[in-house]
Amino acid sequence: MEFTHKPVLLAECIEGLAVRPDGIYVDGTLGRAGHSREIARRLTTGHLYCIDRDMAAIEAAEERLAPWRDRVTLLHGNFADLSPLLERAGVEGVHGMLFDLGVSSPQLDDASRGFSYMQDAPLDMRMDRSAAL
Repeated sequence: MEFTHKPVLLAECIEGLAVRPDGIYVDGTLGRAGHSREIARRLTTGHLYCIDRDMAAIEAAEERLAPWRDRVTLLHGNFADLSPLLERAGVEGVHGMLFDLGVSSPQLDDASRGFSYMQDAPLDMRMDRSAAL
């Protein structure tokens, strides 16, 4: 089954960010990179830092953001640790941030992730599967 993704309020988010081609931006909840793709394609000399706790999201973003990887940095972590994550990446300031909070469809659809009651599987509900249960 091929995954398709329609980002929530995409046009409104991009309009609100007023992306500058030379700006520095953060997508604090990368997910399936729908918002990130729109931000990245608007950058020329700017840069986008994408954060997610879910390694599956980071891995999927490698492919989805491939055309813009020269201006995108993927960071595995929790947006609650935004300051230290950006500090380690050498970011001193940003022009805009986006946080699309919630669970993604792939997390709900994949029974092994343990997010859904709709399938007979153990509940897990960890965004970061490398974290302790």
